[in-house]
Amino acid sequence: MRELAAKDPNAVAVVEAALVFEAGVEDRFDKIVVVTCMPAQKVTRFAGRTGRNEADAHAEVDRRTRAQIPDEEKARRADFVIDNSGSVEETRHQVQRIYAELKALAQAASF
Repeated sequence: MRELAAKDPNAVAVVEAALVFEAGVEDRFDKIVVVTCMPAQKVTRFAGRTGRNEADAHAEVDRRTRAQIPDEEKARRADFVIDNSGSVEETRHQVQRIYAELKALAQAASF
C-alpha cells in the first residue's frame, strides 16, 4: 500500500478481510467497512457459491458465525456499514456513497 500511496496520495485502498476484529488488527486501517445481510441470505449465498445443499450450507454458516464476533458488534465498531440484504442496485448505491466519502477523506488527509 505504500507504493500505491507514493503514486497517488489520494488513493483509496480496499482490503477484503473478514476477520479484522477477531484478529485484533483494526488499528492497521484508517476506516473499516462492514458488509452485512440477513442470516438466511448468508446460507443461500454460501450454498450457491459452494454447491452445497441448504442443510450443509446452514451448518457451515452457523459454525463460522459462532466463531466470529456478531454482525451487530462488527457494525457498531465499523466506520461504515453496507446492508447487502437488498437488491444489487441498493447495495451498489451504498458502495458508491461510501466510496465517495472515502475519496473525500483521502483528499482531505493529503492537504
